[in-house]
Amino acid sequence: MILFFALSGFALTLQVTGESRPGFAEFVVKRVCRIYIPYLFAVLAAYAAYCVLYRSNLSWTGEWVNEAWHAGIDRHDLLNHIYFLIPFSNSTLDPVLWSLVYEMRISLLFPILIVVVFAMPLWFSIALSAGLSLAAFGYYFPLHRTLMEASLRGEWIPTIHYISMFVLGALIARYRDAIVSKLAPISPRWLFGALVISLALYVLVGSVNRHLISNDVLRGFADDWVVLPAVTGILILAISLRPFADFLAARPLVFLGKISFSLYLLHCIVLLGVLHYFGETYHGMSMLIAAVLILPVSIAGYYAIEKPSIRLGRYLSRSKHRGRATLGA
Repeated sequence: MILFFALSGFALTLQVTGESRPGFAEFVVKRVCRIYIPYLFAVLAAYAAYCVLYRSNLSWTGEWVNEAWHAGIDRHDLLNHIYFLIPFSNSTLDPVLWSLVYEMRISLLFPILIVVVFAMPLWFSIALSAGLSLAAFGYYFPLHRTLMEASLRGEWIPTIHYISMFVLGALIARYRDAIVSKLAPISPRWLFGALVISLALYVLVGSVNRHLISNDVLRGFADDWVVLPAVTGILILAISLRPFADFLAARPLVFLGKISFSLYLLHCIVLLGVLHYFGETYHGMSMLIAAVLILPVSIAGYYAIEKPSIRLGRYLSRSKHRGRATLGA
């Protein structure tokens, strides 16, 4: 999730500091429509699928499947998901939704973060981010509670840790011209080597740290601390290394980027629904059918829910802007 949080920080910075700078109210309206409406649809779809398809736990699947859908999920759990920002156990129904709680919280704080990033020197933003992350670690270490356990409960403290990833994206967006200028004289071979190292670090850090760090609480934070420089390298090279930028601009990847939010929201629902539909039979076939269905369902979700939600946010924010202009006149 670090990469996606950093990407959000980068994209939101461009949005907030662009030519058509939205006011705070317009920004919040857009973010609520962009995040909460698709989220709410995913919650309702997951609950409906659970009510129709769940019969009992599955003996042959991974533990997370039976943690996501288990006996006893009721309307109280549904309401907790709908309330969204208040801490709750969000590992049920659709277990990937936990990250959206933090995405929404930090989005509401983002205009303040942007003021800090643009008003203060680079070292201050980095020091602030590091301090917040260390404060979160200092809170959970004596409690022997991992970052993921706290995040899956929607607790408040992880918010200050994840802020550092949004700040990273915001800093890259602020200094993007200077970054490109500094890296322009460097040979593409060296930049490509840096990209390979960044990607390898991003992919392998969890496996390596598992053998190096025995304390679960420290390892959860250390994974993020090590991945953060890797994400920095990936984002910087995405704007500085032309072949990599061209690769990311390929039409299939651009399309996957468009539907990625719907893909993220819906893939677990499809998988859980198909697995419970077949139950204890046709193990391999159920996995194959789920894999085949995930992409078309995500595309349908993008066009039916996500895209209209984005349009609604733009419409409502324009209406607010027009209303404000009329009052000013």
